[in-house]
Amino acid sequence: MSVAPLPVPLPAIDRPGGLVWRLLGPPDVDAVDALHRDAVRGMGVHAVKPEEKSFFLSLLSGRGRILGLERGSELVAYGVLQHDLKAEDDPCEVLGLPPGTSVVKLAGAAVGHEWRGAGLQRLLIEARVGLAGDAGVIFSTAAPANQPSWSSLLACGLAVRALQYRYGGHPRFLMARVGAGLNGASPDLGHPGELIDCADLARQTQCLEQGWWGIAAGPQASTLRYVPAR
Repeated sequence: MSVAPLPVPLPAIDRPGGLVWRLLGPPDVDAVDALHRDAVRGMGVHAVKPEEKSFFLSLLSGRGRILGLERGSELVAYGVLQHDLKAEDDPCEVLGLPPGTSVVKLAGAAVGHEWRGAGLQRLLIEARVGLAGDAGVIFSTAAPANQPSWSSLLACGLAVRALQYRYGGHPRFLMARVGAGLNGASPDLGHPGELIDCADLARQTQCLEQGWWGIAAGPQASTLRYVPAR
């Protein structure tokens, strides 16, 4: 599926000193690909899906935007915002929304090893949400095994709405933030809910199939808080 190209103003959002935001273009494909391969080194597809260089080139050539953080000429982090999606990536049916709803995807990010722990992953999410503007649905996927990814997405207002199996049968949370007025459902924040370990796929599936949402990280690093929607 494809919707109108994304707006391009750079985010007015704080970042660590010395780092500069830049919307990347086709000449940056080698730097993006190298950073991606460095970031996923030693991680299996159960946690992160490795991408081909051609995927990044397609995004840089018009299927989306890649927002970079640079120190001088060095790319230290990037985040993908994709608007031209394959039909099988469309989350509208899962979210109970009509076909054709405006959708954009937070389709991956990478942070250089020396910048881990500086909060850049969350900054990249906030910046891409800002770039998405008035998009009706912002969604992403995250492996239950990738706690830094799903906890950052939860902190930025996306909720776990489904548990899917992708990339050869590996579990992924479908996480989304739905614009006001598109769907009357909302999480019951007054409900005590239930804390569930991210590795307990069976219990999470039960809750999600009953209409519960995962809305926040729990007090233990591996837990999520689920509450019913209303």
